[in-house]
Amino acid sequence: MPPPIPSSPFPAVEVRANPSKGRSLHATTSFAPGAVILATQPLACLPALSHLASRCSHCFELGTPRACTRCRSAYYCDAACQRAAWQSVHRLECKALQRVPAERRGQLPTPVRLLMQVLLVEGIQAGVDSLEGHVAARRTRPGWRDVELMAMAACSYAGKGADEATVRKAAEQLCKIQTNAFNWTDEDFTEACVFIQPTLAMMNHSCLPNAMIQFIDGRIVLRAESKLEAGDEIEISYTDVTMPLPKRRQAIDSYMFRCQCLRCRDNLNIYQACSTSSNLDLNGLSLSPEVSKVSQLPIITNSAISKRITTAVDDLSGIIRTDEFNNGDIKLLTLRERFQACRELVAVGAWAAPPVPQLLAAISNYFVNKEDYTSAIAIQSLVAIECTPYRYPAPFHPSRVKELVHLASLLSNTAPHTAEQMAQSSASQLTGGGTNSKIQEALREIDQVSTYQMLLLLAKSLAPVGFGAKFKLSLLASERLDELKQLPGREKELSLIERWDADPHSEWSKSFFQFAVIDPIHRLASLGEELVNQEFSR
Repeated sequence: MPPPIPSSPFPAVEVRANPSKGRSLHATTSFAPGAVILATQPLACLPALSHLASRCSHCFELGTPRACTRCRSAYYCDAACQRAAWQSVHRLECKALQRVPAERRGQLPTPVRLLMQVLLVEGIQAGVDSLEGHVAARRTRPGWRDVELMAMAACSYAGKGADEATVRKAAEQLCKIQTNAFNWTDEDFTEACVFIQPTLAMMNHSCLPNAMIQFIDGRIVLRAESKLEAGDEIEISYTDVTMPLPKRRQAIDSYMFRCQCLRCRDNLNIYQACSTSSNLDLNGLSLSPEVSKVSQLPIITNSAISKRITTAVDDLSGIIRTDEFNNGDIKLLTLRERFQACRELVAVGAWAAPPVPQLLAAISNYFVNKEDYTSAIAIQSLVAIECTPYRYPAPFHPSRVKELVHLASLLSNTAPHTAEQMAQSSASQLTGGGTNSKIQEALREIDQVSTYQMLLLLAKSLAPVGFGAKFKLSLLASERLDELKQLPGREKELSLIERWDADPHSEWSKSFFQFAVIDPIHRLASLGEELVNQEFSR
């Protein structure tokens, strides 16, 4: 028998019974796209195993935290975080973690760590017990013995004994953790933290979500991804929705359901999915206002091309592993081979279809590692114009914001930093030839410092309301903007940028943004397309 429907402690949302999904979370009022629906602390949260030694176990900031001297299994950035964690949960789990053999402490699966907290902390246990775990269905699946063994280990370490009833209850709780825990990922979709929040666990999945979760300063921030009306069901994605259908199904299999959203039912490709978004008109103040016309592209209107894209993406998902692109030492020959494999997608202009965006990012990083920043920024501009907006139509999506900051970072490696240096740069002679020479010329004709500044200002403006002072990308943008204040000789440019920033939606501001940001980045993107075809088609 499933647990009873819980009440919501948050006025903005309510939990309802759902005839097909069991339970669902609904908005009690309307929310504009990007608005914060609620923010709360997780009931329990741990760094993912891959980040155990690089994230603070209390505030979850990335850095070089120091291990607890007793258990060596929790890491803290400073004494304040360690004291706070000790008061909340670590004083109970520290002794239990010391029972784990020293050589295994760094490999203890995160769900087992969470289960130990459930067994040790009454408040966490009560929250987890209220959740659905699909225990009966999981018992019939391969891997149930592993669940029992993990439950037995957690009970032993927590000092709860290993009798049959105790282990059975712990196994049920572990099922609830596996079903309801959130795997929070950063903007690169690298798993960073695993947390439990019972009310938010009522949210169902969709590959066309209308909300998203961000983890900011140790708090869970639920934001509307598209407009919500009172009564609307709030749906998030449990995985990376830009993956092809077979990969998405594989990723959500452990949640014990099969997604029936439009994207899955009709196997929509990345452009078809983008065309369903209600956020397209929000891209007026973005690098890609043309994304609002995605439904007019031949990729959408020509059914034969659409089918070719879907087929090619599904075929490539079984050939190319996108995680190999995370290898900073990936060789030029490998990149060329992978680009050749994607030629059918490139030929029809399907730059946003996977694995092309991941491949282009790897190519850009390849050039960065070679300190060829002119080539890197051209390729990254191509990603910013032709890939990311179609993958994430909402301009405030963290991946879009990160793109702005990343482009600005690359510009900082090519831009002269004073009026005098800009004059000298304009007078210098071009080196090299072909496309690289064109990129250098394009960069020389751009006021790179102003473009850099406006990209950062735009990124800063897209932070969740009320969280700008804590949102990492916004903080990074602010730090770099402060550095610009030291540059002499830019009084005229600064006055124009300040006018734009004060009212970015005026007609004058739109024209200025087009001139200073959109046109230069689009020109670099077209040269990036030329470069990648020239250098990686061999």
